[in-house]
Amino acid sequence: MNRKIVDFGRRNLAWVLLLVICIIFSFTNGNFLTLTNLLNILNQNAYIIISTYGIALIMMSGGLDMAVGYQMSICGVACALMLNAGVPIPVVCLITIALSIAFGALGTLLEQLLKLPRIFVSIGLSTVYQGVAYVITNSKTISGLSAGFKQIGQGTILHPNLTYATIIMILFGIVMSIVMDRTYFGRYVFALGGNEASARLAGINVKRMKYAIGMTAGFFCGVGALVLTSRVGAASAATGAGTEITILTGILVGGVSVRGGDGKIANCIAGVLIMGLLANGMQLAGLNTYYQYIAKGAIMLLVMWFDAFQIKRRALAASKRKEAAA
Repeated sequence: MNRKIVDFGRRNLAWVLLLVICIIFSFTNGNFLTLTNLLNILNQNAYIIISTYGIALIMMSGGLDMAVGYQMSICGVACALMLNAGVPIPVVCLITIALSIAFGALGTLLEQLLKLPRIFVSIGLSTVYQGVAYVITNSKTISGLSAGFKQIGQGTILHPNLTYATIIMILFGIVMSIVMDRTYFGRYVFALGGNEASARLAGINVKRMKYAIGMTAGFFCGVGALVLTSRVGAASAATGAGTEITILTGILVGGVSVRGGDGKIANCIAGVLIMGLLANGMQLAGLNTYYQYIAKGAIMLLVMWFDAFQIKRRALAASKRKEAAA
């Protein structure tokens, strides 16, 4: 019985931590666990969680992408410029998403051409996106977006604090959970993360899968950029900056290894929500933003250490099994 409890806790660590954080902050402020506050947290983190779906795929397949923050910024800037130029909202949304998909494909293309790990390519691209966004905007904020477009991130349904953005986040979360758990695409993603060479020998078109993963990540980044821009009601070169750290930490807390090969979308959602709950709870407790940075950094270090510990433990166990078999 105890072993079952331990195994359950290990598989659902992110949700256990989420529950613990909710209990702790409920004692520090009576407004923390109200429906209004919880819906606000979901709305504030909707664009991050939507983008997480794509970056989680990259990490589950054994890669790591750090360009998502400034990729969202440049997509948001492009979106705002088109809106202010009078382009219809549906066309703006389609072009923004298509642009982000193209960025996802570009990352995979450079990874293939330069023979470099995704993380190095993404760091370079992030700096390029940052520079281009600042050049386009001349370091200024683009505002005055149409009320119709703002409805994507600010419009509500059924409850004054339940936004369309939150609904979009939930629907995509359900779809991605099904895709990763019950389709060949999900199995191929895990196969790439487990052992790329073995996946190739098993008949998986690794190159095509990497493009599919990169472009899917680009799609979700584009949707996240639309949600963020509409919620803020403006766009700048720094709008999405720093988002990649929250996403990476949330995915790691959600149990996805830096080496890939496993993970669950639901746990990644819980991991990102932990970051959101921490930020909200600390604000309600009267702690400023700097303490939130410290907490996020400490959590990232802790989960990366734990991931490295798990990798070493599994490697040691495998080595012992080989010795026993010999």
